[in-house]
Amino acid sequence: MSKTKLKEAALMLFAEKGYEGTALSEIAKAVGIKTPSIYAHFASKEELFLEIFRDTIQTELKSFHEASEKEHKSGIELLKAVFYKATDFGRAPETKKFFQRAIYYPPKTLESKMLEETKNYEELTFDLLGGILSEQLAEKDSRERWLHVFYAFLDGLSVEHALYTPDEFEQRRHSAWETLQFLYQSERSL
Repeated sequence: MSKTKLKEAALMLFAEKGYEGTALSEIAKAVGIKTPSIYAHFASKEELFLEIFRDTIQTELKSFHEASEKEHKSGIELLKAVFYKATDFGRAPETKKFFQRAIYYPPKTLESKMLEETKNYEELTFDLLGGILSEQLAEKDSRERWLHVFYAFLDGLSVEHALYTPDEFEQRRHSAWETLQFLYQSERSL
């Protein structure tokens, strides 16, 4: 049994049932092994969960970098590419579901570790987006304000994608981007 297969099965179960609702025995059963075999790869359920969380962070960061590495005519086009990549909830839906559940409802026993991991993730994405914005928005306050609103829209859309039909969600996503674009252009003109 490979460590990768074990993490894939665990991610699916954690995404569906949460940390507390998933037993190691369920993960073992999903990959066709006995529960003690998991300990050959992970010291604990907590370690398994945290490694999967870190993997999802790296996946998200990689997708942001991929969007930012493509050729764009302007800073706003680059930000739009990152925004649409971040709000593409059809891409790896179980991974997105796991990530959302882990961020919004962290396991009580891992709460402080999760806050630290989430803070590190946010700092890395702020660095990436802040670097893009620094070329366009001269003042640090403007960049921070824009990033705060950017993330508020991402958080809102992450909830809305599950509440609305795909067409309604796309309308909301488009409206969110138009508002962000307006804010960005307003900040640039100040």
